[in-house]
Amino acid sequence: MMTDLNHQISKFVVREAERTGRGIALEDLQGIRGRVRAHRLQRRTLHTWAFAQQITFTRYKAACAGVAFVLIDPAYTSQACPECGCVSRANRPARGRFVCTGCGLAGHADHIAARNIATRGIAGWAAINQPHATGLPSPRRDRESKPPASTGGS
Repeated sequence: MMTDLNHQISKFVVREAERTGRGIALEDLQGIRGRVRAHRLQRRTLHTWAFAQQITFTRYKAACAGVAFVLIDPAYTSQACPECGCVSRANRPARGRFVCTGCGLAGHADHIAARNIATRGIAGWAAINQPHATGLPSPRRDRESKPPASTGGS
């Protein structure tokens, strides 16, 4: 059942990214079960959800569709203000609420975290798509600059 749900979710996310011409950024949730303190009623959901499977399915489907995909470090995504950059535990006065102590931006904590993940995703895609600044010619450029090898004998 969880596998089917993960397939459905990943298919929807990739289709939406493809339709809107955007990429996909997900939090790298490796080790989340050991980091997160959950209420008793949430533990079962947390411990039975296949995070790694969800990421694997989404990454695979994104690659097949030609959609950019990047994993984001989840540190402080729900404590950082996407407007002014202020990072503070005090920005989260309640579990689902975000109020920036720096600029006053307020909203649902999950929405603020999603904005931060999107911003990091854009930065991640930019870094991935940067040419390597090694000073060495790329294999393509090197191939194009050399004359083709002769195939016939002399």
